[in-house]
Amino acid sequence: LYLDGKPIPQLPPILIAYHKPKYVLSAMDEKHSSKDHLGMFVPAQYKKLKIHPVGRLDYDTSGLLLFSMEGELTQRLLHPKHAVEKEYVATVAGGAVELEALKTMLE
Repeated sequence: LYLDGKPIPQLPPILIAYHKPKYVLSAMDEKHSSKDHLGMFVPAQYKKLKIHPVGRLDYDTSGLLLFSMEGELTQRLLHPKHAVEKEYVATVAGGAVELEALKTMLE
């Protein structure tokens, strides 16, 4: 890469937002399963950069996942000591949910 005709000594950090569909494993490779995994959906040019998911979502859920090539950024976003707020939204099938009881359980 060049900027103003001068080589850039290192690649700039890359952060990719991806909507993981349901029934896809949050792993880049899965040797022990025939299930679809994230590595099947990442373009080859990003795999060469050793890009990795920042976090994971359960197999049967969908939602936003970030991909990064920066281990330090991943650590800052995921490690509990950094207290990065995350928000999860769930749709519950079946009967009504007692909102106050759910809030109490989550505290």
